Amino acid sequence: MNSAFAHFVCRVLIASLIVLPLQARAGVIGTDRAVAAAQAARATLAGFINRGEVAGQLQALGLPPQAAKARVAALTDAEVATVAGQIESLPAGAGGQAYGFILIALFLIWRFLLSDQAKAETAKPAAKPAAKPAPAPVPAPAPVPEKK
Repeated sequence: MNSAFAHFVCRVLIASLIVLPLQARAGVIGTDRAVAAAQAARATLAGFINRGEVAGQLQALGLPPQAAKARVAALTDAEVATVAGQIESLPAGAGGQAYGFILIALFLIWRFLLSDQAKAETAKPAAKPAAKPAPAPVPAPAPVPEKK
């Protein structure tokens, strides 16, 4: 965490934890609200199945729209809510993956070409290996005095 960006992100997260309230609420909902939510999810699925391009795709896969409606009617409320949530979260035009790839590519280009660290790495010359020091000369043995 030596980079300035990491320090900035940490400071923003700490400030948001201090400033923003951490509250959770739980309450009892009435039966009429629960039933209305389940009926709205079933209506979402029925409207999706009634669309022309979806009905055509179901026909191409060998499933008549009446059979699809019967299968939706057999689903539990939790399954209907899950499928309706998935349908509503799908991107319009079905090109949502391209944005992720573009964002990743832009980040990599910034990281390896445009960031200060990348510029510093390219500005430094390659490090040369250090030369080994010459071995110290071995002193000649001292002459041994002769005995007389």
